[in-house]
Amino acid sequence: YIIGALYYGVFFFVIYRLLRHDNGGALNRATLILIFFMMAANAFWNYVFFRARNLYLGFVVGSIAPIVDVVLFICVVQLDRMAAWSLVPYLLYRVYAVWWGYGLWKLNCRVA
Repeated sequence: YIIGALYYGVFFFVIYRLLRHDNGGALNRATLILIFFMMAANAFWNYVFFRARNLYLGFVVGSIAPIVDVVLFICVVQLDRMAAWSLVPYLLYRVYAVWWGYGLWKLNCRVA
């Protein structure tokens, strides 16, 4: 629950900052769309991991997500540096999450 609350808190802050400084530009709109896509992908990952209990697919989805995270970070840096800095702990967590997801999948492959 703590990780989820921090996740939504960070993205609420980023969305707030982007909407506050909305200049109507294409980069701003694309960044907001990217954030909502990421949040939907996170919901999909939660379903795959917690409901479907498919650790392999959870690892694959979790491994692809950091690519989108880096693209998001690059976009946000251009729009609002404070919002971009707020994403840094999330990006560091994503590195850990991929490592953890891989370890969990491999550990449970041996058991199954």
